[in-house]
Amino acid sequence: MDNRKKIICIGECALDIVFGPDGTPLGSMPGGRLANAAALLARDGLPVTMAGEAAADAVGDTVVAFLADAGADTRCIDRFTEGRTPVTVFMPAADGATAATRYEAYADDCFDIVWPRIDEGDIVVFGGYYAIDRRMRRRMLPLLQHAAERKALLVYLPGYLPQQEPRITRVMPSILENMEMAHIVCTRSADLHTIFGARDAAACYRNNISFYCRLLLNVDAPARTISCYSPGAVESLALPLSPCAALIWNAGVAAGAVKALYEAGASPETLDAACADLRGSILRGAVATADTAVCALADDWQRTH
Repeated sequence: MDNRKKIICIGECALDIVFGPDGTPLGSMPGGRLANAAALLARDGLPVTMAGEAAADAVGDTVVAFLADAGADTRCIDRFTEGRTPVTVFMPAADGATAATRYEAYADDCFDIVWPRIDEGDIVVFGGYYAIDRRMRRRMLPLLQHAAERKALLVYLPGYLPQQEPRITRVMPSILENMEMAHIVCTRSADLHTIFGARDAAACYRNNISFYCRLLLNVDAPARTISCYSPGAVESLALPLSPCAALIWNAGVAAGAVKALYEAGASPETLDAACADLRGSILRGAVATADTAVCALADDWQRTH
């Protein structure tokens, strides 16, 4: 029997389709930080279980095969039949930015799975829209509460497309509850702006996050820095020239942070202390995994998506 501690990633299985400036499709790749983080961790040989849902359609087959080929355990992915696996289309906008349009068809009775066993010392990574969607949350919340009771380490990745929930007031209670359960929150500055209207990550940590969760790992792509905030201390690293706004780079940050926690044998108690050595390990691990993930990509469009 394998007694190793486990990493359990709970999130959406989706496919991203990216178009170029001339309207020509450049390609597709599995979407979502959670699914991509799970694949990166599994490729590094860590024991990862992906818990999510994908329709029994060709898109779902593609995403589940991507995870399985990476070495992740996919037995906790519900392959539902009444609906479609989500697809997000990324098109260049007139202002030079990228506009995302999402297509999905979920049934109310999805996510009919047997949850993975959770033991003390396991790491549970959750977030995205899954963690605030009312349909999903009523299934996820009992598992997160159980994980906390079992003394697992909880890592929360907030963030979602504004079109999924245009009114932040509807989901803010769930976001704050997620932060309160988590032992570390991993964000991008864009997430902090969408959720809290904040431009300053340090001020956002002090005013909005530290009351709920003691540790924040944040990527500030415009400033090209990554910082780990804890009460009374902050550690920062300058980011290299990698495209740190890309999806795979940010998935790599989450994967690298989780890998550092796993290898350090971190627990909720040690994370509460958040010594300088641990913060430094988290930062270095996050950047190293993110850079490696970007370098492994075959096409330029993947590095900017």
